[in-house]
Amino acid sequence: MVSMQVTTSTIYMVLPLFFESRGMSKSAIGLLISVGTFAGVISSVLAGKYSDSHGRKPVLLAGVALYSLVFFLFALAGKDFGTFAALRFMEGFAYYMTPVAITTMAADVFPPRQRGRAMSLYSMSSGVGQLVGPLLAGAFIEASSYFLYFIFCGTFVAVSAGVILLMVRETRPQEELASGGAGRGLALRDIALNIRGLGAVVGIFMAATLIYRTGTTMYNPFFSLYLSEDIGLDMRETSYFFAVRALVTLVIAPLAGSLADKYGRKPTYLFGLGALIATMIGYRNVSTFEQVLVIRAMESISNAILQPSSRAYIADLLTLENRGFGMGFYMTVMDESSTMGAILGGFMAELYGFGALFLVGAATAAACLIIVFLLVPEPGGLPHHEGGQTRPRIRAQEADESELGGV
Repeated sequence: MVSMQVTTSTIYMVLPLFFESRGMSKSAIGLLISVGTFAGVISSVLAGKYSDSHGRKPVLLAGVALYSLVFFLFALAGKDFGTFAALRFMEGFAYYMTPVAITTMAADVFPPRQRGRAMSLYSMSSGVGQLVGPLLAGAFIEASSYFLYFIFCGTFVAVSAGVILLMVRETRPQEELASGGAGRGLALRDIALNIRGLGAVVGIFMAATLIYRTGTTMYNPFFSLYLSEDIGLDMRETSYFFAVRALVTLVIAPLAGSLADKYGRKPTYLFGLGALIATMIGYRNVSTFEQVLVIRAMESISNAILQPSSRAYIADLLTLENRGFGMGFYMTVMDESSTMGAILGGFMAELYGFGALFLVGAATAAACLIIVFLLVPEPGGLPHHEGGQTRPRIRAQEADESELGGV
């Protein structure tokens, strides 16, 4: 996934500037960013359902291959708003299939006691991408052009598709694939039944996630504009800003995963939210390159804690039978919040400036912290958590060993 993350890490850095260079306003940029995340609302649900019924690998391969194609189209297709909107939809549809498949595969492979570290490995691949991507993109675009940048990204992601095709194995149990898995239908009624089957606790956790993500994604599409207009950074300094998260993620993510395994999902997740609130307040009070780098490091720490702990949290709240759909619907909530955040953020930035976006981000993160603290339990105490999800394969293995012993 590293080559995927290298390109993904530059989306919010490069695309707003690219769209602005083609005459798009801030509100238009916000709408274009939201088109991609809205597509993820659809593809995440489909990816979750099909990963349960048809396997994780086909979903992952399809998402990566389509994502590679979109970069070539960015380089070769038209440069008007309609074309950008269509390409952003394809890009978002493809990209948001991959976290569903990857996190579900991690939950399949690792038992609950190791799931935090498993999710942190995925976060570390993101960290590598966030380190290489922004530094490469800033220098690459200054030395060449957006056209060559898109061609390079498409080729690089195609490498991921080849690796998945040749080297990644299916993790969905074969007996589940043979039976078609749970929730095979795609009708609205079937999807509604699947959602209801996730349970009240999962619903509360996802609602809290929707609140905080809506607020904290309002500023994401406009970071490069904020750094350029309010702080006065050039493209190279902006690339350093985006690369800081990578260094912090590589250091903090494995530690956060281990802490989530050792001390529980809930305290680790709540600590990450508290750090995020402090970060949002900090962005409202910076004015120099050095100051904004310090706040970026703080934000990166909170992100490195929240990513693996939240993924392990939701994976533990779900059962094996609805894990694929549950992870897909969780990503849908994440995508929908980004959609709403990008749209609202564009209009709010034009009316009130970037400072208002950070204030809203702090408030919504605080609301999520309170909801999870009061209403969402530690998953370790739930009946299905220990052993229940891995027992079928363990029993099958024991049966095989018994037969071999008898022979």
